[in-house]
Amino acid sequence: MTQWTSNNIHKGMEVYSAENEDLGHVEDVYDDSFLVQKGLLFHKDRYIPYSVISTIDAENVHLMVSKAEAREMRWDQRPSEHTGDTLQTFYDHGTDLDNPLNTHRA
Repeated sequence: MTQWTSNNIHKGMEVYSAENEDLGHVEDVYDDSFLVQKGLLFHKDRYIPYSVISTIDAENVHLMVSKAEAREMRWDQRPSEHTGDTLQTFYDHGTDLDNPLNTHRA
């Protein structure tokens, strides 16, 4: 599995769902996520974690989640802004980020 980072993404790239539906464009890039600006699909800005990227080509980012899943995720804050927040669990669900409430770690 490829580990995508901020080095793989740049401002202006188009972002697509798992069904190849246009979700918007990359407005900004951070170490922990990238910003897809609000528009027709998103009613507020979304900070997409790199762990949900399926593939990247020259000008496009393809996610592993559907349009509906992307809308439902709690991606209205950057992942790093959730540090120490017990509600982080709901935000991070499915993003491979540490779950602060998980006491059953190997």
